[in-house]
Amino acid sequence: MNAKRWNRHALAIAGLCVAVVFFLSFHVVSNFLFRTTQLDLTEGKIYTLSDSTRQILGAVKEPVRLRLFLSGALTRENPGYASYAARVKELLERYVTLAGGNIALEYIDPQPFSPAEDRAVGFGLQAVPLDAAGEVVYFGLVGTNTTDDTDVIPFLALQREKFLEYDLTRMINNLSNPKKRVIGIVTGAYLESDPIKQWKPWRITEMIRQSYETRSVYEVKQLTDEIDVLMIVHPAGLDDKMLYAIDQFILKGGKAMVFVDPFSEEVTRANQTQRMPPDFGSDFEKLFKAWGIAYDRKKFVGDRQAAQRVAAGEDARGRPIITDYLAWLTFKGDALRRGDPITDELQVINVATAGAIAKADGATIELEPLVATSKDSMLIDVDKVRLEPKPAELMRDFKSDDKSYIIAARLTGVLKTAFPDGPPKDEKAAEKKDETAAPDGEKKEEAKPELPADHLAQSKGPVNLIVAADVDILADRFWTRIQDFFGQQLEVPIANNADFTLNALDNVAGGTALASLRSRSLTSRPFELVADIQKNAEARFRAKEQQLVQKLEDVEKKLKELQSKQPGQGEGQAQAPTPAQAAAKTILTEQQAKEIDDFRREMVTTRSELREVQRALREDIDKLDARLKVVNIGLMPALVLLVAILLALARRAKARRRHHLPAG
Repeated sequence: MNAKRWNRHALAIAGLCVAVVFFLSFHVVSNFLFRTTQLDLTEGKIYTLSDSTRQILGAVKEPVRLRLFLSGALTRENPGYASYAARVKELLERYVTLAGGNIALEYIDPQPFSPAEDRAVGFGLQAVPLDAAGEVVYFGLVGTNTTDDTDVIPFLALQREKFLEYDLTRMINNLSNPKKRVIGIVTGAYLESDPIKQWKPWRITEMIRQSYETRSVYEVKQLTDEIDVLMIVHPAGLDDKMLYAIDQFILKGGKAMVFVDPFSEEVTRANQTQRMPPDFGSDFEKLFKAWGIAYDRKKFVGDRQAAQRVAAGEDARGRPIITDYLAWLTFKGDALRRGDPITDELQVINVATAGAIAKADGATIELEPLVATSKDSMLIDVDKVRLEPKPAELMRDFKSDDKSYIIAARLTGVLKTAFPDGPPKDEKAAEKKDETAAPDGEKKEEAKPELPADHLAQSKGPVNLIVAADVDILADRFWTRIQDFFGQQLEVPIANNADFTLNALDNVAGGTALASLRSRSLTSRPFELVADIQKNAEARFRAKEQQLVQKLEDVEKKLKELQSKQPGQGEGQAQAPTPAQAAAKTILTEQQAKEIDDFRREMVTTRSELREVQRALREDIDKLDARLKVVNIGLMPALVLLVAILLALARRAKARRRHHLPAG
């Protein structure tokens, strides 16, 4: 009996040892065989390399060398950066594998006062202080190619962890394709310089220059065949010669993006520093008409569902007014076209005082919306916001058109020229011709001008253009915030405006490799249900509040009128009032008192109603919050406990069945 028990004990120990050995062996073998295999269970698949990255890495032909400068002290002293550094290394090693040996990776620990630190400084990497003693650390990436091009990420900050794949893939793409496409910029805005920032280019221009070569186009001779994409932003004051050059450039197969605006708030803000008048909008009327686009530069779109909440001053009682501003819109969800490579994965787009574009009657082109408003929208006269915008009044006067308006769209189809008679006439040549006209008023039959040999009456084939009715979509303050990181200006996007622009450029230029990467950058997930509850309740609250304020103003005005009619109050009245005048004054005073009492009662009633609305608002949100806490905090443990109880009951039932089985 003892021997039998000993054998069981030995077998149990041996089995345990075999299990441990098997587990360790399996771990070592699987770690070797499946090193590049991942199982990403996150909702946004933020740890999975996109198809675009795989496509770019698979197409790398130019050898690229990556140098990761990582101070050992940073990973030893900061656990957060230790885990982040491990992820960066893992991702870089996967890049090396997927590039088929065309990427060489080197790890460098820049010790203080070492040649490695000198190299880090020479490449322009960011030195970040580690402690009060003054020790600095480095965590940057340097990429080079065989043509001595260099691309640098000065510091891989934790704040940009969600942007890691885009930053790395953009670097590889730039280094493996040293010849950049050329973007020609025609602009009446301060896109390439801004007086507010001492003529520093807008951030979107700097981002475009990371992937493209940009050239300013102010004259016809600058619009050459070397330009791959023409970016037209806030066109103002373009003469017919420039319009004709743009017209023919597009008809000959040139790619273009057009941004117009009924009122650019960013341009107006810059004009104020130079004491210039506010912006009066931009149009592309002659070309839009030929293309079949309807656009009114005197109207902007207000969308109650997309309106941003702002502080709009104070009411008559000195209380702050927090309301929705119909001119500042945030688009998300169904407002952004799904299935299009430009907007398919974008989350948030911010615009300001945007116009509306539409397909003109009888037009043969196709206008596919990329960004569009909800049906709870209306067109508003831009003069209401140009000088002194009043958000509360805009909300009060809002009446939905029950129609969705297009803010940005893709234009496809065959285009006709806006200049069917050929290039515009040279005014100086025309004047000279008039001077040499036949004498004595003799009229000659004017010959029809011959068209240039390269003049096109319509496009060679279907075009692919992007048209947007907002310029502020490009302005820094509507899509990004700058944070200071140990003296380094770190950009943190709050919307996908830049992604939209860069995706559109890639698309019209013929490449969409980086599109999905840019759209993966933003991970903010606002509580939309709570926002909707607040928006709806606020609409009811604001309407009642405005009624109350208006009633207060009416009663005060009436009281002043009553007081002005009192006997004995006229100018120069020195004698004492007569008994009749005193009685009239008493009667009027009673009328005033009655007016005041009636208003006070109505004001108390209205305030009570306002409190009920606010209480209902808070009650709805509190109930929703309680339900979510129960689900998120209590549901999972409850499910685990329930499964454990069911398993225990099943095992007990199985044991009882075994106990009651008859002996064999």
